[in-house]
Amino acid sequence: MGCVSSNSAQGGSDNKSEDEATKIAKNQRRKLSVAPQHEGGGGVSGSANANRKASVMEGIGTLTKLELEGKGSLEVVSKSNKGHVPYSKKKVNQDRPMVKFSMQDDPELNLFGVMDGHGEFGHLVATYVQENLPTCLAKQKCLKDDTEKGILDGVKECVTDLPDMKINTAFSGTTCVFGVMNKSKLYVANIGDSRCVMCRQINGDNTEAIELSRDQKPEDPGEKERILAANGRVEPLPGPPGEDCGPPRVWLKDVDVPGLAMSRSIGDDVSQAVGVISVPEIKTHDVESNDIFAIWASDGVWEFMSSKEAVDLVWRYRNDLPKAVDELCGEATRRWKQEEEVIDDITAVIVLFNPPK
Repeated sequence: MGCVSSNSAQGGSDNKSEDEATKIAKNQRRKLSVAPQHEGGGGVSGSANANRKASVMEGIGTLTKLELEGKGSLEVVSKSNKGHVPYSKKKVNQDRPMVKFSMQDDPELNLFGVMDGHGEFGHLVATYVQENLPTCLAKQKCLKDDTEKGILDGVKECVTDLPDMKINTAFSGTTCVFGVMNKSKLYVANIGDSRCVMCRQINGDNTEAIELSRDQKPEDPGEKERILAANGRVEPLPGPPGEDCGPPRVWLKDVDVPGLAMSRSIGDDVSQAVGVISVPEIKTHDVESNDIFAIWASDGVWEFMSSKEAVDLVWRYRNDLPKAVDELCGEATRRWKQEEEVIDDITAVIVLFNPPK
């Protein structure tokens, strides 16, 4: 979910009339992650705009000898699909995958994650995090011995440096869910409503989906308390009585902006003024021999698919991970088509830690 103002559906409607665009937007707004003028508009190459085939190189690039040592026996695939908004031709893919092996030139420190940008310049914020967070983390001398502190300090540095990029982040930002693997221990940090899920093999074909992150929503008690204390509001989009106006969003006290549908993000300056924060929640997980794979994915995957459904689908194709990530993103797209006329950007990174028994 992204950032919208209550009247944002009336702009950027291409060849449609304002009334028609507004009607369409009203029908979609329960799930719509970006309103028309907040879809991104330039600054991204054509390749970032297209649906991408599953690839071990997506978000990875050419690996050095040291990075190959860090990768070791891990199998990593990712895929990113641009979403679809029927009344706008300007939609760009605002999701970004992130994979980095051998941080600090240490083969025991690896990084995996996904960003989900929102707002007019969300794709730029997501790209900034994709390109700079690995460096900010690697600069933390304590990352190996005190990984949680290293993550918190690295994220803080990345967020602090964002204004230097001169990106307009008043109403634009990104989620970020990522995992730092230190030897066999996984530290999963989450900012927003993207998600990480581990597949644990119980016995035979029976699996358990272990959620390693928590979707951070404005209505969550602790998150809501912080937002209200900062003079913000948590309410759905304004609308007529009885109309489904979607999930609770973050608003200024007396103005119907920004309408952010998550309680933590990177960027989103206006939202940050009323209690939205960029501090990640961190969960730790010891990767055991029956922990087979983990999925990092944007909320385009999770909107109509449970964690267990995603794990079961990937498990079905566990011996062919490129096929698995293709099927996961394809199924997510099919479910969006069944429920909505809009389709969110859909991105997943899958890491195979151990072969199934």
